[in-house]
Amino acid sequence: MTKLLNIDANAKTVKGQKKGYMTAVMYLAPYKASGVNVCPLAELAGCWKTCLNTAGRGGMSKGGATFSANGITLPDNAIQRARIWRTQLWVNHRERFWAMLVKELDAFIAKAKREGLTPVVRLNGTSDIEWERRLYVGPRKFLGKNIFSAYPDLQFYDYTKIAARFSRKQQLPNNYHLTLSYSEANDAYAEQCWKLNFTHKVNLAIVVKDKVLKEKWLNRPMVEDFDEHDLRFLDPPGCIGVLKAKGSARHETNGFVIGG
Repeated sequence: MTKLLNIDANAKTVKGQKKGYMTAVMYLAPYKASGVNVCPLAELAGCWKTCLNTAGRGGMSKGGATFSANGITLPDNAIQRARIWRTQLWVNHRERFWAMLVKELDAFIAKAKREGLTPVVRLNGTSDIEWERRLYVGPRKFLGKNIFSAYPDLQFYDYTKIAARFSRKQQLPNNYHLTLSYSEANDAYAEQCWKLNFTHKVNLAIVVKDKVLKEKWLNRPMVEDFDEHDLRFLDPPGCIGVLKAKGSARHETNGFVIGG
């Protein structure tokens, strides 16, 4: 049976175990691949064509086979089809989705405890849903709560391109850390990112095309190497994190991936 959460399933999140953390990530079908747009600023930020959705195993298929998902061409593999299934479950069967998520979170917390690690969760591995504004639907005691108030002792974190989430900062739960994903595909968006970083100490994640450009960024003050681990809630306020482009993004300089 397809699960909602992947536990330390990629090379980056597993690095967190050396720091004492176990990471669970939920990967949905990004942008409009499921028929519903779960990345509302993907076109503005220019990231939908070079999404991490097709990095790693998600970009592999037997004989290079592909299929069309709502006008988007994807590698024909079980990973992509599972992401579409999860997203459609979220959209069309909300109560079942929440029941599965709660059950898997409980099991994940227990697993991390058995292994002597601290559990942390990313719900937007390949999506950009404002989870702080989504309320639990179901018969249990969490009715009317968001997932963060349901699990107040569990650390959640995500990357986002929805800058407005920071202007509503009083609504962000204490156990939910957000890093703003930078893009130069739109001048106004790029300016807003820098403004939030400077005036509100919002952390920025910047994707660059290659190792050489990444090293240039790392020579600047307050710049962190975000490829070292994925535990963004450990970053100092106001920092800028640089990541080397992965998957199809390595061949793009589209504003989201910074070239030069």
